[in-house]
Amino acid sequence: METSNLISYDDVIDAAYDIFLEMASESLEPVDVILFTAQFDDRGAAEAVETRDDWGSHVGFDVDKELYAEVRIGLVNEENDQLDDVFARMLISRDPEHKFCHILWKRD
Repeated sequence: METSNLISYDDVIDAAYDIFLEMASESLEPVDVILFTAQFDDRGAAEAVETRDDWGSHVGFDVDKELYAEVRIGLVNEENDQLDDVFARMLISRDPEHKFCHILWKRD
């Protein structure tokens, strides 16, 4: 597949955030939903990161890092500006003809 046909990283982030919001209340602990909701305006972030190599063990197939993007959603540590409280790691297909999303939720 040509990379010019792939969904942009910005659009992947937007889609990931929409999916996260739709599923968070059912998938996170209630205290995490409250924390995220209360602090998202000040510290919240959704960002595309380098796709980690462990996804194959979670999804059962080899992940092509060109066709799939990893998005992390959580809260940024204000001291070091790092996303360190991750509520969801998401693997999303960038191929508009092959919609796919797998989420690893924060578990306490």
